[in-house]
Amino acid sequence: MTSLAPGAEASRAPMTGPAGRNRRFVPPAHGFAPYLEAQRKLDANVPNWVRALRTRGMEEFQKLGFPTTRVEDWKYTDTSVIAREAFTLREPLAADAILAEQSARMLPGTAVLCFVHGRALEATPSGQRLPSGSRFLSLRQAWVQEERLVQDALGTCATEHDASFTALNLAFLEDGAFLWIPPGTDLATPVQLLFAGGGVTQPTLVSPRNVVVVGERANVTLVEWWYGESAVPYLTNAVTEIVLAPGARIDHIRITSEQGAMLHMARTAVRQSAGSSYTSRVLTFGGRWARVETETRLAEEGSQAVFDGLYIAANTSLVDHHTTIDHVARNTTSRELYKGILDGASRGVFNGKVYVRPKAFKSDAQQMNKNLLLSDDAEIDTKPQLEIFADDVKCSHGAAIGRLDEDALFYLRARGIGADEARRLLIFAFANEIVERLPIPEWQPRIRALVRAHVEGSPEEDAS
Repeated sequence: MTSLAPGAEASRAPMTGPAGRNRRFVPPAHGFAPYLEAQRKLDANVPNWVRALRTRGMEEFQKLGFPTTRVEDWKYTDTSVIAREAFTLREPLAADAILAEQSARMLPGTAVLCFVHGRALEATPSGQRLPSGSRFLSLRQAWVQEERLVQDALGTCATEHDASFTALNLAFLEDGAFLWIPPGTDLATPVQLLFAGGGVTQPTLVSPRNVVVVGERANVTLVEWWYGESAVPYLTNAVTEIVLAPGARIDHIRITSEQGAMLHMARTAVRQSAGSSYTSRVLTFGGRWARVETETRLAEEGSQAVFDGLYIAANTSLVDHHTTIDHVARNTTSRELYKGILDGASRGVFNGKVYVRPKAFKSDAQQMNKNLLLSDDAEIDTKPQLEIFADDVKCSHGAAIGRLDEDALFYLRARGIGADEARRLLIFAFANEIVERLPIPEWQPRIRALVRAHVEGSPEEDAS
């Protein structure tokens, strides 16, 4: 089944469970006690303000519970796969074996910070050094060594109000990455965050929080790579906040490559100042259930954003992307292109919101979502959304759903190319429009190999 509009939801009944707030939100199936017990096991040797944030997050989470499909933003994505579990926390594993595996994923020429189950490894290899004055360390270290910088940024972009998963992340605030780039720094060395998960025997929750601050006229490339495999539910509930000063630029690449029963909830929230530039490149592959939210606020004149996305799903996986670009100020620009490849009985969801506020004159926004269905049972619910409250703007949006071009397949077959190879060539050509935009050409073969592995059904080879 496919749809371009909010219809066709009859086959996705709201989450069952105790009634609450007209069933828009429901408590966890096992109640809040397992979450409260898990929170008590967190390291208490943290600053008082961190403990206060944890308390605030848990209070908001208890007030909300989990969203159901009666909430418009969750209309096509059922959270009962998460709400029914009683999650525990996982202690970090020994570093040696993990580091060996993470080394295979380290992109050349990057500064690296490695995490296991959401906690930074003390033995993380540093890779390339950052310029003097930059700060790149775990969040646990930063809220001691750079307390004021962290306090000034954490929670300013991603608030927990009416946001269940952000509140849950705050309730389990424990670690993540902190990156601070001083004004005027053109950082030639990309920064990479590697997050390894899975390999557990009971349902597990990890809640990394990343905080990035880019100073005035500074420039950086940031790569997040999330991966792992699990036979039992393993929920990564991650939040990344990015603050861009006037004229700051960041190219942010986010790769999720997970297998088995991995569940992935992620939110990236950005606040942009005058003349700043945020480029988001989201690549989502595999896993049982994934939702990636990306949002930016073009708060001051001359700021611009580019959102590129590629998602691949097969079997019975669900992959959901929600994006929000908020044009608050005049003379702001945004470009968005998300592409999906869906096979088996997988489901995709895309909801892209673009707001043009009353004072955002001369804004320029373009948005497109394209989807390729490779089987009769695959489906996509796509909802490009454009809300304009200002005059003198240039905006467009659209969506497309289709299958492989039979004429193109015939053309390739007529030139001696086998049916399977012809099919692969067309799929890779569809995906390559996103891959070839990656900022560093040397990385593109690695990402193409990742795409190929997931298209061909051999994701265990995606790190080779």
